[in-house]
Amino acid sequence: MATIEVTEFTDPGCVWSWSSEPKLRRLRRQYGDRVAWRRVFGIQIDDVKLSFPDRDPVDGAEEWRADWLAVAAHSGAPITPRLEWMHSSTWPASRAAKAAEAQGDEVADAVLRRLREAVFVDGRPADNPERIALALAGVPGLDLDWLLEDLDSDAVSEAVAKDFGETRDPHPGVIGLKDDGPHPGAAKAEGPIVRYSFPTLIITGPEGERVMPGWRTTRQYEEAFEAVAPELRDSTFTPLSPAEALAQYRSLSQEDLRLLTGTTEPPTGAVEVSTSTTPLWLDPVEAERRTAIATSY
Repeated sequence: MATIEVTEFTDPGCVWSWSSEPKLRRLRRQYGDRVAWRRVFGIQIDDVKLSFPDRDPVDGAEEWRADWLAVAAHSGAPITPRLEWMHSSTWPASRAAKAAEAQGDEVADAVLRRLREAVFVDGRPADNPERIALALAGVPGLDLDWLLEDLDSDAVSEAVAKDFGETRDPHPGVIGLKDDGPHPGAAKAEGPIVRYSFPTLIITGPEGERVMPGWRTTRQYEEAFEAVAPELRDSTFTPLSPAEALAQYRSLSQEDLRLLTGTTEPPTGAVEVSTSTTPLWLDPVEAERRTAIATSY
């Protein structure tokens, strides 16, 4: 039985969520099956022409990338040297991430990672079924045909629509939130309604609830976990070796390496992907897949 429940409000196209992934990977590994983790895909971009009427998805792509570079100055996240287009909507990627959950947690984690790398590392967002198929080709353990069949299924459509609504009913504590830091996580206005900022974690345990919006440190997350479940204080993180981390995750940023292994030295044999900020290190098989995808566009 899990000790606590975590609800993570996120989006495959959110740069702060991409930046926070190393910390959340670390937490999921540290607490393991003592945490029941649920992702809510909140749809950051419903329709890019409505959400960003002054930015063209292609001609204005560099404006988005400039925003991401500003975030990466705080987070150290890898950011693509060139964004070819912006998501026309994050509904398709969110449907893919939700559909992957039917194939198990490890597959779902790997699918979400690939969807994020498609935009933030490769600069080619997976925003339609054809691009989703390209981005997800070769994910270990993934039945891609099953996922593609489920993209528009009633079950996935209803689940993501539910996520959309849940995201737009935020906890009172994040409305009008004032805090220090680059991304305090106050609720975002969308016309007459508001939604959670991404990422936001709602952490619930025997001793109550903690709401952790925006950009937080690993220690702040740990303190929140331990506040709602004091018995988690006996959970210690055992670092992986760089080789073990690469074998398990197949794709590692410098922050992944630092938080999962305690070093930023890449594992032997890892293939470096250069970005505008920090490198991404890939398993050789993963690197071959990326090269094959690049030639498909």
